[in-house]
Amino acid sequence: MFIVAHNGARIWGGAERALARLLAGLQQRGHRVLLLCNDPVVAGPARALGVPAEILPLGGDASVHHALRLARRLAELRPDALLVGMFKKVWLAGLAGRLAGVPRIVARVGMETDVPRNLKYRLAFRRLVDHVVVVAERLQPAYAALPGYDAGRLSVIPNAVHPPAPRLPPGAVRASLGIGPDAPCVGVVARLVTQKRLDRLLDAVAQLGEEVQCIIAGDGALRGALQAQAATLGIAARVHFLGERTDVADVLGALDVFVMTSDREGMSNAMLEALAAEVPVVCTPASGTDEALRCGDDWIAPGVVVDFGAAAVAEGIRGVLEDAGRRQAMAAAAGRRARELFSFPRMLDAWERVLAGGSGDFEAGEASARELAGAQAE
Repeated sequence: MFIVAHNGARIWGGAERALARLLAGLQQRGHRVLLLCNDPVVAGPARALGVPAEILPLGGDASVHHALRLARRLAELRPDALLVGMFKKVWLAGLAGRLAGVPRIVARVGMETDVPRNLKYRLAFRRLVDHVVVVAERLQPAYAALPGYDAGRLSVIPNAVHPPAPRLPPGAVRASLGIGPDAPCVGVVARLVTQKRLDRLLDAVAQLGEEVQCIIAGDGALRGALQAQAATLGIAARVHFLGERTDVADVLGALDVFVMTSDREGMSNAMLEALAAEVPVVCTPASGTDEALRCGDDWIAPGVVVDFGAAAVAEGIRGVLEDAGRRQAMAAAAGRRARELFSFPRMLDAWERVLAGGSGDFEAGEASARELAGAQAE
């Protein structure tokens, strides 16, 4: 198959990483892929992953001339499928795909807040999109309620991650920060932006014992404000801001508990990487967390979902840190959950089925996507 995707973001965030990794995986399986995007901040990292990328912006809903330009490019490319990677661009990208006669138009929806509330989006998803993929079960109802959206037009395909590979010797990150090997340490890998609510994490850390260390890996506009907050709370000496890091496995290896305090998420890639690295998780009830952290067959959950308040986050962290046996069992459960539900090959199988014209739900039979793709080609 030849798959063209469009992403209209102007940040390199989790959704953009997930889309680029998906395209890279499909390319490795022999499919031809191309990412069209609004900004070099997305195109550059995508190319670094080996994904061909072009700048072809889509503006706001009134930018119909952008849709016409995209339609001309799609008509030149003649892809088998168009993958729309940003909810707000479904109207224009879907229109372009229809005008260009693309056989299959699929929208990927990753945020709980991305729902077709108004007439414009309801019409766009009904008329301009052949199939919707949501990353968590919790996102299904808003789309299942659309006329014509039976199981044949809606699939749940969670994000997936490759288990991150360590680059440094065990304990190197802790040693570089002056954190002892036995000191309890919590933390997160995230963009320092409002959505992530890292102010809530700092408030929670302030309620824990003085021996508890916190690592925050990532950068963003709120770094200065968060550092000031840590100083005000009197915890600056035990909160370590690492900035942007590429050695995610080494950072995760320094943590006893991964803490996600976001107000909203899709299926958080950082959380999934923590599971793959066998790090127990404490998180707020953002979209997808209850599915990712539910108990397995052994009745052991890989993480704890807590209320949004800082006190609840602190209590959840405390419960994991103070019970070494529970923490060890949760770590093992985290690794199992990542392998069983969030494996990259399984995700690619599901996406191949959807892009080839089938259903992507993990329960949808054993026929391989390659067979579907071959049948479509014939």
